[in-house]
Amino acid sequence: MLAAGALVASLLAVGAGPAAALDEDSKPNSPAATSACVGDANDDMMFSDVSEGHAFRGDINCLAYYGVTVGYGDGTFGPNADVSNEEMVLFMERAAGVAGVDAEKVVGDFAETGSDPVDRGDMALLIARLLVSATNDASTVNVKNNDDGTFAVDGVTGDDWDYFADSRRSQNRVHDSAASALYELGVAKGTGMGYFSPAATVSRGAMAAFITRALAHTTARPAGVTIQSSGPGAAIVSVRDANFQPIANAQVDIFSISSAKVDEAFNEDGSCNIPRLTGEEGNTVLCEINALDAGTELDGDLMVTVSTVHEGGTTVFAWTGDTGDEVEDGGEGLASIELTEMAPVTALNAKVTTDMAKGAVRAAFGSTITVTIQLVGADDADAIPPEDGASYRVVVQSQADPVNAASDDLVARDAVTQPSAVSTNTLHVDASGKATFTVTAVDPDSNDDDDPETGSVEQVRVTYTVTQLSGPLVDPADSTSGQAAVTDGTATIGFSDATSVPTGAAITPTVDYLAAPRSGGSASNVVTVTVTDQYGKPVRNHLVRLSSTHTPVGDPANASEFPVGRRTGSDGSVRIGYSYTGGASVEALVANTVATRTAVPTAGDALPNGTEDVYWAATLMEEELASGVVLVADAENSTLIVGSTDGPQLVRYDDNDQFTVSDSSADPVLTDAPITMAAFEQYLAGDGAGGTDRNDTVVVGSYKANDSADVASFALTVVAPG
Repeated sequence: MLAAGALVASLLAVGAGPAAALDEDSKPNSPAATSACVGDANDDMMFSDVSEGHAFRGDINCLAYYGVTVGYGDGTFGPNADVSNEEMVLFMERAAGVAGVDAEKVVGDFAETGSDPVDRGDMALLIARLLVSATNDASTVNVKNNDDGTFAVDGVTGDDWDYFADSRRSQNRVHDSAASALYELGVAKGTGMGYFSPAATVSRGAMAAFITRALAHTTARPAGVTIQSSGPGAAIVSVRDANFQPIANAQVDIFSISSAKVDEAFNEDGSCNIPRLTGEEGNTVLCEINALDAGTELDGDLMVTVSTVHEGGTTVFAWTGDTGDEVEDGGEGLASIELTEMAPVTALNAKVTTDMAKGAVRAAFGSTITVTIQLVGADDADAIPPEDGASYRVVVQSQADPVNAASDDLVARDAVTQPSAVSTNTLHVDASGKATFTVTAVDPDSNDDDDPETGSVEQVRVTYTVTQLSGPLVDPADSTSGQAAVTDGTATIGFSDATSVPTGAAITPTVDYLAAPRSGGSASNVVTVTVTDQYGKPVRNHLVRLSSTHTPVGDPANASEFPVGRRTGSDGSVRIGYSYTGGASVEALVANTVATRTAVPTAGDALPNGTEDVYWAATLMEEELASGVVLVADAENSTLIVGSTDGPQLVRYDDNDQFTVSDSSADPVLTDAPITMAAFEQYLAGDGAGGTDRNDTVVVGSYKANDSADVASFALTVVAPG
């Protein structure tokens, strides 16, 4: 059926260079990462003979969306009918228009063909020609012709180039290479057993699948804005005109929200609920098209790396319009996608932790402690290993010695230590960047009870040391920067048979802050105190009393009234309420408890960790100013607690206020740059992360507490940790 010019190519069924025949383990080398059948292209085109369960239903609907087919005009498509040569020419001409290429280069020598069914070999040739015309060096995958007319896919050579056995035997080099190229691109899947069946006819349904898979490698995307996932934590936003052609330099507004809270993305009037949204790709003016929004490239696409991936998934929105346009209709016209996978984090160093109970300073003989080596990246996020993996040497040394039971010093001992036992192993992290090992110790003399007269007990000290043998670098972009440090790579765990004694008390406030009472009034607070022993186990029936030291502004110190005492329950915890009569202050609560169950604790008897600050905040009133360290950032209630010279101040904000930021840790440094309320909350959330102290400061101006229409100013200064 081809014109003579198309038959000039060699008719010999031999391949060019090394290649591999398809088998059950073969996989395409360059499949499309995204699809042309997205968004509106998935709408049902209502063909009466294409059932919901039809294998090619989605492809047929997609092809009809792009106008490549209109069916037979009576509401049917004929999915099982053979495609004639004439129909194939028409389909390919329309597909070429959608892909933005010259149809003559695709179907020129098919123009005079008849109504006989097209075979799979000729169909593959036409689709391969379409992709040669539609791709180039700037495309994700470039399909081109070799000097002899055969087809090639950039990056797929040698033994990576697969071929169908029957195509290689029966077709000329050009046709055979077309079938192979379509396989490598994920367009052709074959008919089974490594065969392509080039002489077989093609059903209209199968033809729809071939063409839509091919369009995925072109710029063809639905009109308007679409968004697709291109990998973990990444997406591609595409902007096209009514003819499906790329629109370059289109400003795209991109924002996200936790998928669990996606119903909170828009207000009842259809506008964006900005406090709940997060800007992506540097977007600081959410839900409005402006010159600062990221723009599409010449191919009409914008690559997006989503920085905020929530547990349970993140929903990302993208839209475009004219400068000044705002979201007003609750998401109509916005494209969205849910991303559930986090982008891989580059490993910067390795963090070593144990599963010892919180508050534990000893482990019981016979117990097993698991030690975890985890690769971490920026912000202490779990990271994956580099391509060459990461391995670590683990040295574990065990040493038995009697120690003084009253001492927490693992080195203190009142007798000559016993000889130590040492073991050395090499561990390799798994694909998640993690490796584990365990340490334990048995009682050297199970018949030797604690000595009540000397207080001396037996102990085995187990010291582990983790050092890096290979793996991540301090600077992944600089191979000369040296090996990364191992965080907390050496530690000693004392295994003991000592009798349980209280060793720690922790205070857990019910809330992060409270409103300070008016002058002469009082307010209530409730905290939970948990007492644990040296093994981190709860201590029940233990007497606890509270005390505090604070200096309320304008009030006498120690203005809280505490109960006489409370005893812990079976979980080692007790809730204690008290009355506070001071003003704005930072109250340092102390859990008074001693290392016996019977002694009455007094102020100063607190076990380690038995302190906690409580912020009693005065509400900032009209025309007052506040400045100081941000002690608490409560985004849920749009509230700040600011540590001013007059004590903690409670300040509320809304999206009617003005926000600016100076960021001493940014590059380039932001100087009083205006930001949105959402960006303001992002900065606040970053402060104090990773266990660091809060140190960002804020200056609040033009504040009127009882006027929701007032425009207050919040000038935030971001201070780099440390």
